[in-house]
Amino acid sequence: MKTRLNSVVGLTAALLLAWTLNPIPASADEVIEPSPMSQLVSGLNPANWTMPQWKMPDFKSIMPGQDEKVRIKKKKDGLFTEVKTTASNSWTKTKEVLDPQKLNPARMFPASARTPSRQTEPAQPGFFRSLFTPAPPVKKPSTVNEFLGGDRPAP
Repeated sequence: MKTRLNSVVGLTAALLLAWTLNPIPASADEVIEPSPMSQLVSGLNPANWTMPQWKMPDFKSIMPGQDEKVRIKKKKDGLFTEVKTTASNSWTKTKEVLDPQKLNPARMFPASARTPSRQTEPAQPGFFRSLFTPAPPVKKPSTVNEFLGGDRPAP
């Protein structure tokens, strides 16, 4: 029985050795592309999903650099101080605008605006007034002397 076992083991070892040293390459006759339906189904399968690759943002670019820190000379006041100074400036300007001494109408207009200007010639009516007002009545001569004293037509 030992000889038979040795021969089976030897034969098996020889077949394995021959098979590993001279493998027959397996090849398909043609490549079969997946159908559109199989592509859709494979895209819906969660086992085929991949996690998106995101790069963490670099927060060093947000913070000021060393040269920017040198440029900053004075620390900014707090919010309460800023609100207080803005409110006090606004109140001061309001008091200046509503000062009763400045609300005197005599001081609002210059002297030239208070005195009427002299008109050397009679005022001519404006364009729209001349359109909508009736023409002045024409004075007709009532006597012969007035008729003869009128304008003569050019020869």
